[in-house]
Amino acid sequence: MPPIRTIHVALWMTYALLVTVHLSALLAGVEVIQRTSQPLFAPLLIAVLLTAIPHRTRTSTLVVAGLLFAWAGDSLSQLAPEAVELISVLCFLAALVCYAAALAPLWHRSRDPLRIALAIPYGGVVIGLFVACADGAGPLLPAVAAYALALATMAFLSAGGNGLTWTGGTLFLLSSSMLAMDWFLPGASIAYSSVWVMFTYAVGQALLIAGIIQTLPARRWSPARAGAALVIIEN
Repeated sequence: MPPIRTIHVALWMTYALLVTVHLSALLAGVEVIQRTSQPLFAPLLIAVLLTAIPHRTRTSTLVVAGLLFAWAGDSLSQLAPEAVELISVLCFLAALVCYAAALAPLWHRSRDPLRIALAIPYGGVVIGLFVACADGAGPLLPAVAAYALALATMAFLSAGGNGLTWTGGTLFLLSSSMLAMDWFLPGASIAYSSVWVMFTYAVGQALLIAGIIQTLPARRWSPARAGAALVIIEN
């Protein structure tokens, strides 16, 4: 195995271990581990992406930007707990816009009718959840509306890439929906909701990145293509 691919696989394994540690800390109520592990999700995924792409592209730039916004949402909200909802909504809104822009060309090239048909109800789910949470959103209502639109768009476009991007987009949608219910829907109760929110978020974002890597025409460890030879035949 080429060294760069070994590093790539090791980063995926480190990410899986980090997510496991974070979820275990949530179940055990160990707040210090929760706070220190979550901001490491996005940097690890950026490293995973950069060890796979042979050169910078529009798609990779947008995905890295989305992960940086996700990192800001994971980190800055801990520094200002009194504004956690606003910071998270704005940061992840920007992340979703970047992911949607990265997925749009993939949707155009390789959209699968079955996946798209299954993704159409996403809009209905997001609209229904937004209507239910509108009263609880208060002054955050405009930001939540923009977030809901971006979330539905990203989830729909993820269906046009491949099975990994589609599953990742679906889990991201599920994570945001459960979080919205926790924050803005009084009386909503989901057992171990914080664990399910983080599980679907961490796994969904990872699958989204893995799916985008899978769409690359080449990886950094791919063998170089031999140059075409020009053969001249004289009569």
